[in-house]
Amino acid sequence: VLQTWHGTMLKRLALDRPGRTPRMQFAVVRQSLRWHVMLAQNPYSAAIFRTSYAFKGDMWETGYPRNDVLFDSAQADLVRRRLGLSDDARVILYAPTWRDDRTEIVDHLDLGKLVDGLPADHVLLVRGHSRALAHGQDLQGDRLLDVTSYPDVAELMLVADLLITDYSSVMFDFAATGKPMVFYTPDVDHYADVLRGFYFDLAATAPGPVVEHPEELREAIVSAPDPAYTGAYAAWQAKFTPWDDGSAGARVVTQMLDRGWL
Repeated sequence: VLQTWHGTMLKRLALDRPGRTPRMQFAVVRQSLRWHVMLAQNPYSAAIFRTSYAFKGDMWETGYPRNDVLFDSAQADLVRRRLGLSDDARVILYAPTWRDDRTEIVDHLDLGKLVDGLPADHVLLVRGHSRALAHGQDLQGDRLLDVTSYPDVAELMLVADLLITDYSSVMFDFAATGKPMVFYTPDVDHYADVLRGFYFDLAATAPGPVVEHPEELREAIVSAPDPAYTGAYAAWQAKFTPWDDGSAGARVVTQMLDRGWL
């Protein structure tokens, strides 16, 4: 069993989460005992998997095959056509994570008002978390496209010119593209102190502006990329996406062949 996982972690996972119960601990360990090998996006993730899942098996630090598509420019053209995006559209992807204390997508933003305040060539793709899909309603508006049910978030990252997120692990995958990110975190204290907890201080190391008000968000979108974050972005990539280069899948298959799995 090869556990491919997804994303790197800002939010505390499994055994590292606050408020875990003995039943939860048992379920986590039982789950991880089924895995022979885990993939890790970077050394940082590999170390956390050891504690959060008590994983003692092999760890392949290869990068994530799921992100290989981020380097496929031909696929980008296909996805843009599939979504009905014009060639000159500046595509903004808004992808917040889910909240442990609610079932629907977060509503900290008036999305229609946000897109109305952006230049006419901007299109907003809204990607709710899969956990919110069954409890939400389709979003509608001019230059606003609900892509919550789109089957592959990597393809959405491929065509996006800018990412807006809060605490979602897409912030690590998207970094492989080198394209700008903005972090909209109006509930950061509640999320960090009550719901989940963080492994590190996002605001101190973020590769883009961290804002808490809609007007700040609009300004950050329009002015992106912000040269003030060039150094932070490079450091973020070096730490979190050292092997996401379009060839992770080939490295994983080579490992499988070398071990006689195939």
